[in-house]
Amino acid sequence: MQDRPSAEILIEAIQDLIIKEILPEIRNNEALSYKTLVCWNMLGVINREIKFGEELINSEIKEISEFLKTKTDFQNITYLKKLEIAKNLNQELAKFINQNKSSVEDKEVWNLVKKNLKEKIDISNPRFNSD
Repeated sequence: MQDRPSAEILIEAIQDLIIKEILPEIRNNEALSYKTLVCWNMLGVINREIKFGEELINSEIKEISEFLKTKTDFQNITYLKKLEIAKNLNQELAKFINQNKSSVEDKEVWNLVKKNLKEKIDISNPRFNSD
């Protein structure tokens, strides 16, 4: 029995089918063409999330925890749980920024927010220039 293809390979195959075979057949239907392109793009987001998501979320949790001086144990838990932890830490970071009236002059917090936002954009739209 052969090993099955990885999720990344399967997603790329579906994207290839959409762009090369389906989209040309429906090009005269603007609404359906648009929806098909949206689906193609969503598959790209999912693929990048699979490839890079866990590494980036681990980094985000670690860095925000260190900044807030919070001990956060995120080893040996599921990716979905890590997303929840990151969401909570980001809420705490937002409270910190608000309570301390932080601004772009506060380089440490600004660089942390900017780095984490850039990584999220790299997953959702890697062609967006965030420099």
